[in-house]
Amino acid sequence: MASSGKAMLVMLVVIMASLGSTKAAVYQVGDSNGWTFNYNYDTWAFFKNFQVGDILVFNYNPQLHNVRQVDIIDYNSCTHNNPLARYNSGSDSVALETPADYYFLSGVPGDCAAGLKFHIRIEATTPVTPTTPSNNPEFPDHFPSSPTNKPNETLKHHPFATELLVRGTTGTHIDADVSTTKSKVFPNPLKR
Repeated sequence: MASSGKAMLVMLVVIMASLGSTKAAVYQVGDSNGWTFNYNYDTWAFFKNFQVGDILVFNYNPQLHNVRQVDIIDYNSCTHNNPLARYNSGSDSVALETPADYYFLSGVPGDCAAGLKFHIRIEATTPVTPTTPSNNPEFPDHFPSSPTNKPNETLKHHPFATELLVRGTTGTHIDADVSTTKSKVFPNPLKR
């Protein structure tokens, strides 16, 4: 009987821990401005940490605006020929259910061109487990701690070297497709 009580307690702790870590955040698009003109929604979205399960709330005057969830083609051309979803109530909630790129715009003529649109990317929350790099020269176990005047051969051929150098020298992150930079030579940001 005591062992079943302990098992129930362990299961309860596991359930409570998982519930605490999956709490969704609710974001009002544009904060107190809502969904309207004269606001930079890309900047607003840049400073948020969106996760799977979060909810976007669009508050707007439905006689003036609406919300369309679209694909990248419609987003870039400010059209909504094939919207993925249509929202018209003036207080619409959109659940971010999967890791993906989400594109939103107003379908009222002229609104999108006037800036009533934004894009967010939701990354997968499960970290990818790296493979053990010990016997692979492309993934060395360590990197040198100080820069040299000559480009380091280990870093030069490491597929993530560009991003490592950028993060290490500026403290910022640049979202780039590393596959397109693999064969390019970049100037050493530490040299002046």
